[in-house]
This record gives sequence, C-alpha cells and structure tokens, in this order.
Amino acid sequence: MADDTTMRGSCESSRTIPVSCVPHRGSRGFATLVVEKRGEEIVFDVQVTGGCMIILDEAAATVLFDVLGTWLSDDPGVQIG
Repeated sequence: MADDTTMRGSCESSRTIPVSCVPHRGSRGFATLVVEKRGEEIVFDVQVTGGCMIILDEAAATVLFDVLGTWLSDDPGVQIG
C-alpha cells in the first residue's frame, strides 16, 4: 500500500487515495478517491458521495492495470511491487 493510501474502515477491499482535482484547482491530496472491489467489479468513487462513480469490469480493470504498469515502469523513480 502506498504511504498516502489508507484503508476505509476495516474493509480489505476498499482504499482511499489522496488525489488532485483539476476543476477546483486543489493541490495534491486536496480531494479523495475511494476505490472499492465489489464482487467482480472495481468501483472508483471520485466524489466519495456515490454521485460520480466509474465502474470497471475485470477486462477493463486489467487494461487499466497494464497501462498504469507500463507508464510507471517508464519512470525510473517509481518501484512497482
């Protein structure tokens, strides 16, 4: 788990991640992204209110995982795993 990522409550399948919000011009950590595993889906709750949720099925989550891994492996300052 990243240093600034926390568990939401005691649920192993949920994380809160400090993020930036471009429209509100907030600094890093200004907003919170909740990421949850709900059965076969990964849910991103970008407003922590359920008002704007992005839901990925297994195929979409795998593509995102691969893309992020590729991007991060291109950055010599980032360790994966």
